[in-house]
Amino acid sequence: VCDLCGKACTGEGLEIRGARICRSCEQALIAAEVSDPDYPLWIERIKRIWELFLSAPAPLSDEPIT
Repeated sequence: VCDLCGKACTGEGLEIRGARICRSCEQALIAAEVSDPDYPLWIERIKRIWELFLSAPAPLSDEPIT
């Protein structure tokens, strides 16, 4: 499930430390410009993912970051 739009991911897109971003959201983020009406919404959604990262425990030094 995409952490930005809530729709099912079909295997394409991004996964960063357990957060998933579907291909549709990935492409929308790449194309987004500050002047777009949906830009503030994208910023809020990304902030939620960052908050999850910041609240997660840091990996041990010998573990890869996934």
